Amino acid sequence: MNRRTVLKSSAALLAAPFLHIRPVRADKGELVVVSWGGDYDTAIRDLAVPAFQKNTGYTVKMDAPPENAKVKAMVQSGNVGWDVILTDIPAVLTLTKDTLLEPLDYGAIDKAKLDKIPKELQQPYAIGQRIYSFNIVYNTNALPKPKHPRDWAEVWDQKHFPGGRTFNFQGGIEPQLEVALLADGVPVDKLYPLDIERAWKMFDKLRPLVSKWYTSHAQAIQLIGADEASVGCTIGPRGITAKHAGAPIDVDYNQGKLASDNWCLVKGVRDKKIAMEFINQALDPKVQAGIAQRVPYGPSNGGAFEFLSASEAADLNTSPDNIKEQFWQNVQWWSTPGADGKTPREAQAERFAKWMVAG
Repeated sequence: MNRRTVLKSSAALLAAPFLHIRPVRADKGELVVVSWGGDYDTAIRDLAVPAFQKNTGYTVKMDAPPENAKVKAMVQSGNVGWDVILTDIPAVLTLTKDTLLEPLDYGAIDKAKLDKIPKELQQPYAIGQRIYSFNIVYNTNALPKPKHPRDWAEVWDQKHFPGGRTFNFQGGIEPQLEVALLADGVPVDKLYPLDIERAWKMFDKLRPLVSKWYTSHAQAIQLIGADEASVGCTIGPRGITAKHAGAPIDVDYNQGKLASDNWCLVKGVRDKKIAMEFINQALDPKVQAGIAQRVPYGPSNGGAFEFLSASEAADLNTSPDNIKEQFWQNVQWWSTPGADGKTPREAQAERFAKWMVAG
């Protein structure tokens, strides 16, 4: 290449039109999936992504966390850089209310998979993937397995089950009114609509039993593992993770409250068909079984247990034996506005904050 050729090439480049590159929007052929990060995302990347990429020719870029504010900013600006998000029901309700999600296409999901997923998890704008639960989590040194509380009434019974208790205060979680009512003898099938005043009377009885109100589930596990609280109400799968790591912690699933993290499509998703194919792949029972072997959250697809051993299933909240002892949180009740325009979640969170200060 001589000097004249170089000059001609340079002139051609300078004459070419300027190409505007939008850094937020994924390149063509790339699907952006947003979750919470950590081991669960690594498991998705290892177990769900390869087959999806092979079947579609699309690559997957993972991002975190799925913040509502970012979704809102993207949609309102018309510069949507996320396609699929995994988030919890409170976030889904907010995003749906603000019309920031795209309806799911259930026709794109294999019927055999849908038949194995509880109907409670199949919503117009969200479908359950990862199941967590609020359970009785206890210290096995302070309360050995034969002598630990087996229901919420026994958690309230400090005389026969000694030690401090830990319950949530902050972290965006409403007060555990269902748990309080169960402790007072309300049958699971009679919980909703919640008897709010009856529940708060039980919270008044709980207050002196609590040695520490936790502000994150990680703190709850630390408190129970160190026996600063012998038993608490927190995320059971986190307790199982600690148990597998050698901590003196275990979980009783009786009367546990089940909830889900869900796949959703961001409004303005670039290729809905491709995004739904990713969700379809993530709901595969063998994929979900493999994820659960690494991170012990419950698979939403009951078919996953065909690929898990009995010992592996025993530590998962959605196993056939464990799920029948628990109940699904009634999202409709918590999210329906009352006469004052506030949802029970909003109203009870405000009451909880005032109750804590008053104490």
